[in-house]
Amino acid sequence: MIRFGSMSTVLLLGALYGALFMLLLWWTPRNRVANRFLALLLAVIALQLLPYIIGYAGFYDAFPWLSYLPYEASLAFGPLLYFYARSLSRPQLPPRWGWHFAPVLLQLAYYGAIFVRPLAFKNAWNDATHVPYIVPLEQLATFTSIACYWGLSLRDYRGYQRWLADSVSDCEDHNLEWLRNFLIALGVTLLLWAGLAALQRWVVKLNYFEEFPFYLWFALLSYYLGTEGYRHAGHRYPVWAEMPAAPAMPPPQPAARAGINWAERGQRWRQQVQEQGWWRDPELSLQELARLLGTNTSDLSRAFNEGLGQNFNELINRMRVEAIQQALQAGNAGRGLLDIALEAGFSSKASFNRCFKLYAGETPSAYAARLKS
Repeated sequence: MIRFGSMSTVLLLGALYGALFMLLLWWTPRNRVANRFLALLLAVIALQLLPYIIGYAGFYDAFPWLSYLPYEASLAFGPLLYFYARSLSRPQLPPRWGWHFAPVLLQLAYYGAIFVRPLAFKNAWNDATHVPYIVPLEQLATFTSIACYWGLSLRDYRGYQRWLADSVSDCEDHNLEWLRNFLIALGVTLLLWAGLAALQRWVVKLNYFEEFPFYLWFALLSYYLGTEGYRHAGHRYPVWAEMPAAPAMPPPQPAARAGINWAERGQRWRQQVQEQGWWRDPELSLQELARLLGTNTSDLSRAFNEGLGQNFNELINRMRVEAIQQALQAGNAGRGLLDIALEAGFSSKASFNRCFKLYAGETPSAYAARLKS
C-alpha cells in the first residue's frame, strides 16, 4: 500500500525544494558555470533521498522491480563540490575536466545494468555479490573521492583569499563566507556519512527506518545549499589569474636582484600612490597599479609584502581610511559619511564599515561622534 507518512513527506519536501532551486540556479545568467555545478549537486542530493522517499512510502513493497533503480550517484559529490568552488573564481574549466565524472557514469551504468534484469536475479545478486562486496567498495570510493576533492577545494579557497588580498583593493566586497560555509557543510556531510557506514559495518546494523536521521540531514542540506547558493548566485567574483608583468623589459640578473632594498622601493612606490591619488579608484588592482608605476606585479607585491609588511589591499584601504579620518577632523561640510567614503575609493557601505573598524579601531559613526564631543 502506497502511503506518504511523515518520514517520506519530509524527505520529499527537501528533494522538491532542492529541485526548485536547481532550476533557478541552472538558468541564472551570472556565474553560469559555477551555478550549474551547484544545480547538479542539488540533483544528486535529491537522487540520494529518492530511495528513502519511495521506500518509506511503500513503493518497494508494492513494486519490488524498482530495486536497483539507477539513482545512486554518490561518486558525483566530490567532483561537483570541487568544480563549484573552483568555478566561482575561475569560470574557465580545465582541459579534460569531464574525466572527473567518469567514475559516476560507471556507477550509474552498473545500477542500470542490474536494474533491467529479472527480480530473481537481482535478489540473488544482492545477497551474494552486491551487499558483501560492491557496497563496501562503493562506500570507500565515495568517501575517498569526497575527501580528496574537499581538500582540493579548501586549498583553492585559501589560495583565492590570499590572491584577493594581494591583487584587488575591494576584496571586502567579495566576502567568501558563503564558500567557507559551503565547504563546512559538505565536510560535515562526509563525516556523518562515513560515521554511519562505520557504525553499520563494525558496531550495529541499522534497519531502513533507523537511518532516517541521516537522510533528514540530506534534506536540510538541500534546503541550505539551495537557499544560500541562490542568494549568492549573482555575485561576480574577480577572476583568479596570474597577473602578467606590465612593462616588456628583460629580467634583471639574480645578482642584481639580490641587492634590492625592498623596504626603500616599497616606501617610494607607496609615496607615489599617495601623491597621485590612485588609491581613490574603487577598481584599482595590483595589475593596474603595476602598469601605472612602470613595474610588474611580482616586484610590486614583494615590495609591499616584504618591504612594508602590508599586502596590496591593506595598503590601499589604510590610505582610504586615513583620508576619511582627515576629512572628518577637518569638518565634513555637511557631507554624509558614505559620500566621504565613496570619494575615498570605497565601493560599498559594507566594505567601508569593515575596513574603517579594522584600521581605525572603531566604527565610522563612533569615530565621528567622538570628534564632535
